[in-house]
Amino acid sequence: MMRALCLALLLPGAALGAGLDCTFTTICSPLTGCQTNDGVPFVFDVTGGGFSFMTGEGLILGTPLSNTTPPALSVLFDTAQDSTILLSVTPAGEAVMTQHDIAPGDRIQSISYFGTCEPRT
Repeated sequence: MMRALCLALLLPGAALGAGLDCTFTTICSPLTGCQTNDGVPFVFDVTGGGFSFMTGEGLILGTPLSNTTPPALSVLFDTAQDSTILLSVTPAGEAVMTQHDIAPGDRIQSISYFGTCEPRT
């Protein structure tokens, strides 16, 4: 599995049609603290050499960050005005996804999801 994950993360353009299946089992927020659950599924597709995911509003495209050493992966998604998601995945599949929102009144809200990601074929 480790080799498959490394290849999927190194070659997103070549693995067109593949992506990541993630399961987040710990969710943390300054408002609620950390909570564990059975797993929040999240699917990232490979789209044009980058990553994407679907929401109720449509397709969200992400840009892989160049400062992460492969086969690790970090992807930045502009999800909405004043909202950003950062996904980071280690070569072993450990993952964190954090959403950052600038809320009215110049407040920052964030929520982090911790879990694992595996390559989809």
